[in-house]
Amino acid sequence: MRRVIVAMVLSALGMLACNGQVRAQGGENDVEEIYLARSVRHGRVVPSDFCAPTKTGFAPALEDQLSIHSVSVRPADGRMTDTNAKSIGEMRVCIGQAMDPTLLGTYTEGQFNGIAFTGIGDCRLVRGNLPEEGLLTHRCFLALSGLPEPYVGGFLISSSLYSKTPFGPESSPPGYAQAGILIIRLWKKRLP
Repeated sequence: MRRVIVAMVLSALGMLACNGQVRAQGGENDVEEIYLARSVRHGRVVPSDFCAPTKTGFAPALEDQLSIHSVSVRPADGRMTDTNAKSIGEMRVCIGQAMDPTLLGTYTEGQFNGIAFTGIGDCRLVRGNLPEEGLLTHRCFLALSGLPEPYVGGFLISSSLYSKTPFGPESSPPGYAQAGILIIRLWKKRLP
């Protein structure tokens, strides 16, 4: 699974233009939009009614607030050069722990670039204390729904790193892009 996610990330990075978006076809009848972005966690609270089990499908343990930022990459090789180009949205995330302590149920509502979405899926703890002591890495997958026209669905995957300073963009130890690097794929109805 990790190889598939890495391959998807590398493929998306290789296709991205400097503005963080690539169109699969490049014409008026595009059926897919792909975005690359960064999430930053700004708050964590005891779950509110927003995270009610009747809505999320699980008993929530945490509720997070995150912002979404555009990024820049070098077209020549796909290397990210700016992880905080512009604020483009936000997410409110409900998190619940399953029987497996490394697996977290996840329910999200948010918007980016004015596109509202609901995401349902999970996040898995990948490694603790790697690449340094005090760092945690997660990978997440969310199926997206509740999208406006002309979108019919999509998904969001993330590669996240949290440090000893769990909020804001600066990691401790310094030098890491906290928290998540996101790939968002949106699909549209095909025009006749």
